[in-house]
Amino acid sequence: MAAHSKGYASTGAGQIHFRAVAGPGVPIVLLHRTPVSSASFDSVLDFLDGRRHAIALDTPGFGQSFRPTGSPSTQDYAAWFLAALDDLELNVFHLAAHHTGTHFAAEMARLAPDRVRSLTLSGVLYAPAEERSRLRADIGNAAAIAQDGSHVADTWKLMKSLFLDYDGSLVHAETVGALISMEARDQAFDAIFKQDFRAVMQQVRCPVQVVQAGDDPLTLGGMLANFREDFPDIPVHLTGPAFLATPERQAGQFARAIQTFIQPIDGTEQAMTNRRYTLKRGETGYDLARSDTAIPVPAQGEVVVRVGAVSINRRDLGIRDFSYPVNGADNFTPLSDAAGEIVSVGAGVDQWHVSDRVASTFCQNWSGGRLTLPAVMSALGSGGPGVFADHVVLSAQGVTRIPDDWTWQEAASVPCAGVTAWRALMTLGNLQADDWVLVIGTGGVALFAAQIAVAAGAKVIVLSSSDDKIEAVKAMGAHAGVNYRTTPEWSEAVRAITGGMGVNHVVELGGSGTLQKSIASLGLDGHLAMIGALDGFGGEIPGMPMIFSALRVSAVMVGSRADQEALIAFMQSKGLRPIIDSVFAFDDADAAYARTEAGAFGKVIVSLENPA
Repeated sequence: MAAHSKGYASTGAGQIHFRAVAGPGVPIVLLHRTPVSSASFDSVLDFLDGRRHAIALDTPGFGQSFRPTGSPSTQDYAAWFLAALDDLELNVFHLAAHHTGTHFAAEMARLAPDRVRSLTLSGVLYAPAEERSRLRADIGNAAAIAQDGSHVADTWKLMKSLFLDYDGSLVHAETVGALISMEARDQAFDAIFKQDFRAVMQQVRCPVQVVQAGDDPLTLGGMLANFREDFPDIPVHLTGPAFLATPERQAGQFARAIQTFIQPIDGTEQAMTNRRYTLKRGETGYDLARSDTAIPVPAQGEVVVRVGAVSINRRDLGIRDFSYPVNGADNFTPLSDAAGEIVSVGAGVDQWHVSDRVASTFCQNWSGGRLTLPAVMSALGSGGPGVFADHVVLSAQGVTRIPDDWTWQEAASVPCAGVTAWRALMTLGNLQADDWVLVIGTGGVALFAAQIAVAAGAKVIVLSSSDDKIEAVKAMGAHAGVNYRTTPEWSEAVRAITGGMGVNHVVELGGSGTLQKSIASLGLDGHLAMIGALDGFGGEIPGMPMIFSALRVSAVMVGSRADQEALIAFMQSKGLRPIIDSVFAFDDADAAYARTEAGAFGKVIVSLENPA
């Protein structure tokens, strides 16, 4: 952690404590959430140190600032902050605020339009008065000090319950903040829940953006969607998972989003040498657009990868046509699968070094074990960060090493399709030698599944509408194939191939159009891995055959970093290489999407290597 300067600024009501870092440009003023203090911005300040002058203020009643009396309003808090900035001789500034701080920051922007250059909001509490009143009653007031100290343990339990995944340091900070602030917490909550945020925002004149975690409770609860409906011109940038703690858990994404937003306002834009595509929302789908940026800088726990290749998955098509949910996000970088070379590492990263060859993991926050909501929300390219750029920032925990003899194109094929097939058959399916495996289709996941099953000693049956593709998969080692166009009752044909016993595994990629026949193809103790929806989502799973045939169903959400590492090790040991359908240049990205839509045999790749 960098050394932050600390001090106090005077107001007519008392002193406000601050911590700051030096740097060029118009300063960024940071306002924290309840009940923590300005220390919640320590990682953000570390990143900004030397890059931008920034100052984080303790809200009155929190940290080391003065404790207000009575029932202050959001205007009172805003006036105190403005007075403190007067004392620090900061005449103009950018504002960036988190949760409770967003309400005070919006008031500051309304009250001092000539001083506030921009406003970044994170954690927007946006609801009508009746709902705000109900929410405030649900939160209640701070617990009274108990003689036996039980209020301390009760507060810890409450703060722990606010996080989807336990983080001791965050729970400790929240608990200590709540115990110190006590009635000041109640004052701040009273103020923000009484505020008509919509009316305030209608009077804000500076540029505004929202930078909010995809799993923030105010995102998941629909308040961000309501805000976007009323303020459609305000850009929204979704970060990776952070829940209530975006400044701590996504410090790099938070700080970079602020810098990118304010640079054109200040006229300090950097050279846009990082080629990048983003998806811009239209009426019927997302349009692919060039949105080049400056080469990013990693924060603590992050690496920057110079991308050699990316691959396109069926999921990426669904995102573009609105059939795959992305929380209404806009102007975000698509795609999840990339391979390249690390060119810089952030503080605290010691497992990776410059020049290491790596591939992204689909979920940046899923090292192994059970799938969690934070892991799901860390998926790349679905509203938050993606990888369709020359240089991308990834979590140091969200990359895996790739074989030295693999090309970027081969390595970029693995993270979604390959890992999905591996998890379906090996992690969840416990595939054994001599098992029968039915694979639906001949796309990326299907071909990985066929490769894995054959290499593991299983007998593969492929289902396709193309005899040529069936023969191609048989040339890879598949035992048999069935053309579903010429054999409409293909489940009977599958059972006949297995001598009437049925298959042990179905890699189900069709969805509602194939689900019933996939189940009918299974034998006793069979495993159905539900993955795709080429024929649409839906379909019914009948209970009777499931019970009496002891069938198992697994819904497969790609896989973890451990799954990806295991897959790559398996492929190396068996001499397998990913199957590539076609490779497109960066400028031909739309053609790559079209080829994926047409039904590729294997993976569709976009190369980002500059031609010689």
